[in-house]
Amino acid sequence: MRGILTGSWLGWAGPGRAGLVLSLLLAAAPALAQGAPGRAEREAVVVNETGLAVRELYLAPGNETDPGPDRLGADTLPPGGSLRLRLGRNQPCAWSLRAILADETQDDRRIDLCRSPRVVLGDTSAPSREAIVNNDTDLDLRELYAAPPGAPRGPDRLGAEVVPAGRMHRLRLGRRRDCVFDITAVLADGTEVFRPRADICRSPRVTLADPSLHWRELTIANGSGRVLRGLHAVPGGRSPALNAEEGWGANRMGGETAPDGSSFRLRIRLPGCEADFRATYEDGSAEARRDVDVCRTPTVTFDGSGIPRPPERGVTFVNRHGARIDEVYVSSSTEGDWGPERLPGGLGRGERQLLTLPVDCVVDLRVVFPTGGAEERREVNICQVPVVAVRPGWTIAARLDEGEEDDDGPRPGSIRLRNTAALPVVELYVDAPGEPRGPDRLGATVLGRNETLDIAPPEGAGCPARLTAVFRDGREVTRDPIDLCAGIEVPLP
Repeated sequence: MRGILTGSWLGWAGPGRAGLVLSLLLAAAPALAQGAPGRAEREAVVVNETGLAVRELYLAPGNETDPGPDRLGADTLPPGGSLRLRLGRNQPCAWSLRAILADETQDDRRIDLCRSPRVVLGDTSAPSREAIVNNDTDLDLRELYAAPPGAPRGPDRLGAEVVPAGRMHRLRLGRRRDCVFDITAVLADGTEVFRPRADICRSPRVTLADPSLHWRELTIANGSGRVLRGLHAVPGGRSPALNAEEGWGANRMGGETAPDGSSFRLRIRLPGCEADFRATYEDGSAEARRDVDVCRTPTVTFDGSGIPRPPERGVTFVNRHGARIDEVYVSSSTEGDWGPERLPGGLGRGERQLLTLPVDCVVDLRVVFPTGGAEERREVNICQVPVVAVRPGWTIAARLDEGEEDDDGPRPGSIRLRNTAALPVVELYVDAPGEPRGPDRLGATVLGRNETLDIAPPEGAGCPARLTAVFRDGREVTRDPIDLCAGIEVPLP
């Protein structure tokens, strides 16, 4: 019956009125499918055009006094950034917004999200200002400040960002009417570059490098036998002491390392051609190369020869034990490990041998027997006790040199050579520095293993000399220069 009535009514209404009813029904279909307007999901899009990072952002319905949680959490909203906030269904139109900027200023406003979900932070009536900061220095840019002339520099505009050397950064200053800013850049070594009264409306590009500095490129090679973890470079003549904490500038390697045998390119800015370099290694040691002419020296090699070493100290080991000693270790007590084995040939029962080692006065001692058993003695001052007699109970004995006589050492005004190698020395040359090699000082004799020879300067000659020892296998060892008057024992090789 209802179908008949409906048909009759449509028929009575005529085609024009039927078309109008059908149109109304079609227009209402999307609204019916989505639900009532009050059930639509509310959202807000917050756009930051203040020129500063937003550290905190609160958004709450206008009838609530509690601003609610910080919508950013641990994040920030950078200049030029935007954030879409989904607020859920059945939410009102009126909301309260609070933004706290990086300079601690606060922006409070009431907004109608039904009129427009887009919320712009900043003066929308002012033009948007920005500058291109060109980091054309040879160091990373770590901090950047921009403020009106004479005003405090304000917060760091980079935040956690780092601008590498040679890169550019878009500095967004937000919507504002002024054009002139004091710009301060802080580089990786702590130096500051100040560009006062930069008019970004006339010239939006700000360069940081000193135009009087020239780009120099060279290769750094690691041949030290260690892992290189740091490289510092400053203009020649401006470097401090090797281990100074300040004055060497930033680490040019950043967080990278270079294993032994590797090399890398270094690009730096210098006022001239000369530079001072410092290499630091993973074991804590360091060495420097000063007054290097990088215009004429395309490769700077660090081979470990410049690492400061402790003065060589002598300690005599005497084996009074009931067994042969196969290995001997001597290391400074400040070291973390035993280091190399110091007596490759071992020490038989009743034998004694002098070791000259680059260690501190206070050392740790360790001896290893053929059975693999080992005995140790810690914190022995070999400057006060230069003789160590290894006998049963020596690790707890009150005196290590009891009953032993120390070697008197070389004659005054001379040095004593001791062959600590497994092969004999067959030739020995002692010449003045810079002079050609003279006659062999050994002649028909040889300097055997653990044998010694005292050498003094020839009459009328000076103490500095160049000493060259030739072993039976043809290997040569040179000490240049060497002080023939030092009164010390010199081990070979």
